[in-house]
Amino acid sequence: MSTKILSKKTIQTAHAFDMQRLAVRLPDGRERDYDLIDHADAVTILAVDQEGFALFVSQFRIGAEKELLELPAGVMDAGEDPALAARRELREETGMDCKELTFLGGFYMSAGYSNEFMRCYLAKNLLKAALEQDEDEFLALSRIKLDEVYAMVWSGQIEDSKTLAALLFALPLLKQEGL
Repeated sequence: MSTKILSKKTIQTAHAFDMQRLAVRLPDGRERDYDLIDHADAVTILAVDQEGFALFVSQFRIGAEKELLELPAGVMDAGEDPALAARRELREETGMDCKELTFLGGFYMSAGYSNEFMRCYLAKNLLKAALEQDEDEFLALSRIKLDEVYAMVWSGQIEDSKTLAALLFALPLLKQEGL
């Protein structure tokens, strides 16, 4: 017997997500309730310019209670193509677009309590093409040389999970391209 979701009920609606209560039948036949954060899927983008610098944003994150250095990222609109969402977020958060966008991989942000799925992209051949930022975003843009970025990863200076995952996905491709 496998785990089976018997029912879902939205118990709270918030700005960025809903909370659902799920009735679940466990493999041993018992039933149990679980809470799930129902969150839209998202994208994150490792944008590398022609000089080998990666674009980062710094912003205050409530969960960390501090500012984090992150790759540009954002939530996908309902029905939005993930690659188009990645380019939109890149433009909103960095003022840049790209001529080359490569899908790197995807992962669940925190599958123990959320259904948010994150897709990671590598953006190259950047060009200026700004879009207006979201009204609740206060971002500081940084350019960091790729070898310094990975030194920051290994020393624990980068703490954002989506950034770490995207950098891990990108590493073989970047090495292959000599970046």
